[in-house]
Amino acid sequence: MKIGVDIGGTKIVAGLVDDSGTVIHKKRIPVVQKKGYGGIKKDIIALIKAILKEGGVPVRAIEKIGIACAGQVEKGTQKILFSPNLQWRNAPLKQDVERHFDISTFVENDVNAATYGEWKFGLKEKNKDVVGIFIGTGVGGGIIVDGTLLHGFLNVGGEVGHIILNPYGYRCHCGNYGCFEAYCGGSYIVERVKNGIREGYRGSIREIVGGDLNGLHTGHIEEAYMLGDDLCGKIWGEVIEYLGAGIASLVNLLNPEVVLFGGGVVYGTKYLVDDARKVMEKRAMKPSLKGLLIEKGRLGEDAAIIGAAFIE
Repeated sequence: MKIGVDIGGTKIVAGLVDDSGTVIHKKRIPVVQKKGYGGIKKDIIALIKAILKEGGVPVRAIEKIGIACAGQVEKGTQKILFSPNLQWRNAPLKQDVERHFDISTFVENDVNAATYGEWKFGLKEKNKDVVGIFIGTGVGGGIIVDGTLLHGFLNVGGEVGHIILNPYGYRCHCGNYGCFEAYCGGSYIVERVKNGIREGYRGSIREIVGGDLNGLHTGHIEEAYMLGDDLCGKIWGEVIEYLGAGIASLVNLLNPEVVLFGGGVVYGTKYLVDDARKVMEKRAMKPSLKGLLIEKGRLGEDAAIIGAAFIE
C-alpha cells in the first residue's frame, strides 16, 4: 500500500493507493495559505494520519509516501525550490514528512506526477514516448521519453506552460510575455472574457452565465463560441489556434507516440481537444504526425495522486 498526496493552490488531496493503481480511500482539505509552509505542513501530516485511520491501515503497512506539488523540485534533496501557488521557497517537505512517519517519501512536480500516473495506469498501451498537457487554472506539462520522465539537467525541465508562443503577447504570471499558459490557461481565458463583459459587451455569454460573472468558466465560453458569440468567438478561437500551434511545436520537437490531455479545462469542455488537434495537424511536420495518438486522460483528479505514489 502507498500514499499519494496532491497539493494544489486551493486544496490538498491524499489517497491510499493499492498496487494496481486504484485509490481505495481519499480525503481532501482546503489550503489555508495564510498558515504558511509550517502550518500547511502540519495539515498535510494530519491529513495523512486521517486517511490511515479512516482506511483502517496501520502506518507499518505503507511502503512509500509520494507528494505531488506545483513548482520546481530540487534534484538531490527534493526540496520544493519554488511553488508559485503556495509561495513556498526551499520547502523541505520530503524531509519533514519522512521524519514524522519514518516512511520513504518522494516529492515530484504535480503535472509530472499526473502524466506518469496516466502513462502507467491510464493509457491503453504503455507507449514509450508521451507528452502530457494539463490545462486547468494554468498550463502544465510532463514529458516521458523512452519510458522515463524527462527532468532536465537540474530537475526543472518540462515547463510546457512557459514555452513562449508570442514574445509580444499576453503577460504571464511568471513575469514573461506570451507563454503557453497566458494564452491557454483557464484563469487567463476567463479573465479576458470578464474584462470584455465589464467593458459593456452584451452577447450570448451574458445569458449563459445569467449575469453571474463569478460563476463563469471555460465550458460557458466554449458554449458561447459555438453559438456565435462575438467576444467568445475571438477569445476562444485564439485559444484553439495557440493550443494547436503549441502542440505542433511539441510534436515537431519530441516526436511522441501520444499527446495526452488532462486538467479541468479539458474535462470541462466538449470540443477543445478535437479543435486544437485540427490546428496541430495543419501546422506540424507531416512525418511527426505518423502514428500519433491524441488522448484524454482517464484517471481524472486521481492522476497526480496515483503518479506520485508510484514514481521512484
